[in-house]
Amino acid sequence: MTSIMNPCDKKFVWVIKNFSSLQLQDCYVSVPVLIRDVKWRLFAYPEENNGDHLSLYLEVDFESMPCGWRQYTQFRFTVVNQISEHLSVKREGRKWFDKKAPEWGWEDMISLTKLNDINSGFLVNGELMIVAEVETFEAISTSQVAGTSVDSEWTLLDYYASSEEDKDDVTVVIKGFHVLDSQVYQVKETFEKHPDLASNLILKNQNLKNIYMGFLLDLIKTLSKSPKELTEDDLNFADSTLSDLTKAGFMLDWLRQKLDRALEKQIACDAG
Repeated sequence: MTSIMNPCDKKFVWVIKNFSSLQLQDCYVSVPVLIRDVKWRLFAYPEENNGDHLSLYLEVDFESMPCGWRQYTQFRFTVVNQISEHLSVKREGRKWFDKKAPEWGWEDMISLTKLNDINSGFLVNGELMIVAEVETFEAISTSQVAGTSVDSEWTLLDYYASSEEDKDDVTVVIKGFHVLDSQVYQVKETFEKHPDLASNLILKNQNLKNIYMGFLLDLIKTLSKSPKELTEDDLNFADSTLSDLTKAGFMLDWLRQKLDRALEKQIACDAG
């Protein structure tokens, strides 16, 4: 197995040699890669749980970090299709990693049936290629978050993003939040409609403020869907996210009303 690190974009390639459906190992582990003084590695499980998918996880080594610190990370996995890049399988997430939760990923990254199909392009000469892109941000101590308990503070931040949009964008400061240029219009419009939105905000750390704003924008996008488009997972996410944003001090009665209406409509649809 080989790992090749690109120091410019924090991307590394993991090539698993002799990956065969006839001689699968219980677990494949990549060589550790150093990113911003922290080591990361990938784990692949070909037969985890029901055994019909390849599971893929990112793990951080926190042994060298002080107790109580967390590392906020955005990451993308790509199971490379070596015939056509268009057919590659990609997943993207964002997560707080710490000593209690040092790894995260997907147990259904790609089906083994697709992976082992000799015509699919994922296995060439018995080699499976996986690309990991890991973007880390400043490690934050739980003591840097003012006025809230650790347990309630981080619930929101375990949410995953699945967007494939390009994150290479200009950062703009609006009302003390650092947002992407592509988000400026939405953030400005939200503050114009709800000027007291962040008047009671208790977060002092700039990174946390930016992250929470990102989740607020995700929540607004979710609740902009029609009731028929909203899934049970959407509503559960919206409810937990709204609770955590409110605990952080955001004034969101208007979103709570919108969520309540969506829940009522879904119950009515289920009953019908």
